[in-house]
Amino acid sequence: MRRLAYVLGSEDTYELTNKVDDIVTVAEQFKRSGIEILALNGGDGTNHVSLTTFIEVYGDEPLPKITFLRGGTMNTISDGIGIEGTPARLLANLVDKYYTGVPFETTQRDMLKITDQDDTRYGFIFGNGVVSNFLEIYYDTGNPPTPLTAAVLLGKAIAGLPFGAQLVKDIVRPFVARATFADEEWPEREYTSLLAATIDQIGLGFRPFVRCEEREHAFHVLGLMMKPGALAAQLPRIRMGVPMPPDKAASKVTDFVEINSREPFVYTIDGDMHRSQGKVVLEAGPRVEIILK
Repeated sequence: MRRLAYVLGSEDTYELTNKVDDIVTVAEQFKRSGIEILALNGGDGTNHVSLTTFIEVYGDEPLPKITFLRGGTMNTISDGIGIEGTPARLLANLVDKYYTGVPFETTQRDMLKITDQDDTRYGFIFGNGVVSNFLEIYYDTGNPPTPLTAAVLLGKAIAGLPFGAQLVKDIVRPFVARATFADEEWPEREYTSLLAATIDQIGLGFRPFVRCEEREHAFHVLGLMMKPGALAAQLPRIRMGVPMPPDKAASKVTDFVEINSREPFVYTIDGDMHRSQGKVVLEAGPRVEIILK
């Protein structure tokens, strides 16, 4: 933080937050100050919690431009939209362009608004089933939560496929649910995973959400319907950003979906884990402007 503060200089403001209540205080302060750019120095989970808090504090007032400084262990959102570099280099470039009047390269993305009972959160990636199962095991490995740890775990799972390894069964564990949209319904059935995102990546360079930018104020929903072997066979396509066959993955671009299951289920928002009692509603959230470089 001292190094980043040095890069900022005396004309700008930085705050160190240790808990969610700190973020509320900072968001209120930044709103009063009328900041123009919000640079978040954390990983996907930190950014998701911070943006949720800022959206709540700002209310109907638009958020400032935002950027991610890649200070965390998981930076899938940054990877997916093309932000590269270390926190210090990204911040130095930001400050230099701001004070010399050089235009920023930006992109716009809708956020997901995820409502689970009385809790509303905002993020860019939602996933349950195989995605949340993988993350739960990934976090429980006892190793540092890094891309290398995730890659090793994925490699072990693929290697265990021919032998019906318990790890594979734990990751690719189907659940029963239905997905209701404004204009149609995916009937109750077994899904490997129900996913939604406004960026194309889901981690480790895999890009399943090929329709995420098809239209504004919407997001791409996927319903995976595959056994372990079939899912493994689709990984090269997902890696290359090629759409999966419709009999393997239902696909829809929408601004609303309600997921209902008869049983509680675990899901992730940008790498953070949550548990639903069986119903989650996803809607198109605020559209934010993100500085890339």
